[in-house]
Amino acid sequence: MTFRRAALSFLLFVLALVSWAPAASAHPYRLPGGREKDVLALFAPFTLGTEIAAGFALWNVSIEQQRIVVSLHEPKGREVKLSLVHPDDDAARPDAPRSSSFVAVRDPTGDPDAEKAVAKLLEALARNDHGDLWIEPRPRAAPRSSGMAPSQARVAAYAAGQWGDLDGIVALFGFVALATVLAVRLTRDEPAWIRAALAAIVLAGAATRLWLSPVSFLGAWPWTRLWPNVRAVADGPVLEAIAARAGGPFYLTDVIAWTNFGYAAAMPLVLFGHATYLLRDPRAGLFAAYAVALLPQHIRFSRCEDAFVPSLVITSLSFALIHAWLRDPSRVFRIVAIACLPAALYTGYLLRPLNILFIVVYMAAVVSLHPETAPPVRRVIGVLVIIGMGALVFPVFLSTNEAAVKTALFGPSWLLHTGRAFLVPKLFVLTDPAVTPPVLVVLAAAGVIRGVRAGERRLVVFLLGWLGIFTITHAFVMEETMRPRYHLHLVVPFLLLGASAVPWLWDRHRVGVLVACGALFAAPLLHRGWLQDLGYTEMQEHAFVRKAREIVPEGCTVIEYVGADLQAKELRFARMGARAGGIASRIVIVSSPRSPPA
Repeated sequence: MTFRRAALSFLLFVLALVSWAPAASAHPYRLPGGREKDVLALFAPFTLGTEIAAGFALWNVSIEQQRIVVSLHEPKGREVKLSLVHPDDDAARPDAPRSSSFVAVRDPTGDPDAEKAVAKLLEALARNDHGDLWIEPRPRAAPRSSGMAPSQARVAAYAAGQWGDLDGIVALFGFVALATVLAVRLTRDEPAWIRAALAAIVLAGAATRLWLSPVSFLGAWPWTRLWPNVRAVADGPVLEAIAARAGGPFYLTDVIAWTNFGYAAAMPLVLFGHATYLLRDPRAGLFAAYAVALLPQHIRFSRCEDAFVPSLVITSLSFALIHAWLRDPSRVFRIVAIACLPAALYTGYLLRPLNILFIVVYMAAVVSLHPETAPPVRRVIGVLVIIGMGALVFPVFLSTNEAAVKTALFGPSWLLHTGRAFLVPKLFVLTDPAVTPPVLVVLAAAGVIRGVRAGERRLVVFLLGWLGIFTITHAFVMEETMRPRYHLHLVVPFLLLGASAVPWLWDRHRVGVLVACGALFAAPLLHRGWLQDLGYTEMQEHAFVRKAREIVPEGCTVIEYVGADLQAKELRFARMGARAGGIASRIVIVSSPRSPPA
């Protein structure tokens, strides 16, 4: 099969994925996972265990995929159950009590006390229900009261993890498939050892992460936040089908860890394509893949709940597609690249708030790089795609990050930290030997010097500018313990600078490259103490609650102290007991503003 036919076949494959996903995920009305707190808020001011009326207390709330089963209990043993279903459910009767989102389904008890308690609970439901819990089957219209245009409402839903037309596992598979096609394209005329080495690097990186990466919460708001890529997996039909075959649902925390691991394992393959297109030498791409596969900073966060690792994969894939569009000699493959680019841009822009900065970096790449291969028309098309996708997501970025934007623009005192961010090793982790192998700093410096001397000033300025933009904007967060996570966004340009020196060193000082590879090979073990350091309160809480989850019986009620504000924003057992796909939690949580007596 010629490459032209292979490229066209892959484009058809991508279109098939997009076509298949809506049909596969066209499921009846569903309740998403991870919304236990919102469901309990429907019955406020009543909480689990509190009396509603006539001695009946709210005893249990079971969240199933297509209904909520509510139990009321009275001390003498009387019990009432009612189900809350979607108004279009077959079980919903026209004359049944209803709220904005639910219809109450039950059989009359004939007990006036029970009827009084049920009526009072349904009054609370009607008062608190704002109609935003159900995942509707497609086609799904934007809420009329949202004040957004339909396209903006769809972007807002997508940013919240309601990917709708695309399952999260399908998306990850699509990213890996696209990265594989890029790698095959770039190595088709290279020696066989390049392909073998790349495969070995990808497998070694995955094995190293399974061996050394800690499974814990290492980010901010880990007990409540659920990133879009993870929510799309947890609520998607593919995971539901896998769970059905496996004989039961998966814990949400396990889905989080394995989803992040999937993206982390793909990073060496993706970075190979990015680096090879940019630096025009597969040896440079191979070294970049090798470096990220064994980078302690990347290994540490490969199985946590944060979104920096997926962000690196999606943004590097976007860069690879941009460079392929600008300089690939095959017209067919350039069409494949530009056709796939919007999906990667769209996903990356909305994954994390600061990813909106990539609009500037992408445009700089299109405007300044590859002057000898990219004609003006190709550059204009690239800029239009980047700006077009940015314009689509920018209003949603502003509306969902309003407080942070105001602080950044009208309280710019954080800019005073930028000097410290560059000069203090603990704050600029690329120069901290406890986090980053020093050999990478030496290689990055060599890359800058060689690039300037070889006339590659555009490339050097581009990579240093990329580093500078993200270092300055990440000065917003100066806590030493948080910097390694935020500075993951600096890893790619940093490694690209080092990789740019590798072909020159390979031809003139091959021993130096071998020494660097040896140092990186030992880095995970040399940095094992740091990358597995979980000596922090939240990480120890995670370990304790994760262990307790297997001890607590199914359906057991756990009373968790939340403080006087009653907001229950970060219930530990609620997150640890949650199951993916809207399945009822293993643990029933009762939040209390008062700590238990000593």
